Amino acid sequence: MAEKTKIKLCGMRRPEDILAVNQAKPDYIGFICSRRFWRHISLEEAAVLKRMLDPGIQAVGVFVDEPYEEIAGWLKKGVIDLVQLHGEEDEYYIRQLRKVMLFQETLVPVIQAFRVKTEKDLLRAGHSIADYILLDSGAGSGVTFDWSLLDSMDRPYFLAGGLGPDNVAEAIRRFHPYAVDMSSSLETERKKDPEKIRRAVREARNAAGCR
Repeated sequence: MAEKTKIKLCGMRRPEDILAVNQAKPDYIGFICSRRFWRHISLEEAAVLKRMLDPGIQAVGVFVDEPYEEIAGWLKKGVIDLVQLHGEEDEYYIRQLRKVMLFQETLVPVIQAFRVKTEKDLLRAGHSIADYILLDSGAGSGVTFDWSLLDSMDRPYFLAGGLGPDNVAEAIRRFHPYAVDMSSSLETERKKDPEKIRRAVREARNAAGCR
């Protein structure tokens, strides 16, 4: 029997966001750790939110072409449980990052994100040495890519890009991804909306057969 699709809700920034996800119970939440995005929060802010987070929910730190030392700082503080790379990081970068993590005894799984436009992008993703891959339309673009391309993907993946309460169930039923990742669709006036969070998780769980 196939493993049920997991749920990741990204871009958590406020205590209210954590209260909402603690009630909804996704599998993962994400902190934007790169300063180039408006959803970015500091290490100190994230540490406060992590202490509030239900221990059954894992925190993912999203980084974009950051120095290894930056990621190492978040790991040393115990603020994140997984690392997501959302820039131009290559195989060499991942290998070096793992060496740093191993040296400081903070080795955690790595998710590598890929922007999907053609089958060539999926082929590249399929050969990633990361622990997990994430397929997206862009960096927080809020739109889907051509899902028909997914028919050629034979490796488990996080599906992102334009997913929300209205279409996450369809995505799960059609493609059975390892996980779905939602962010902008859960917001009202650029703030996470508790009702949208609850509905998104409910739709995803029902589609995955976990009622």
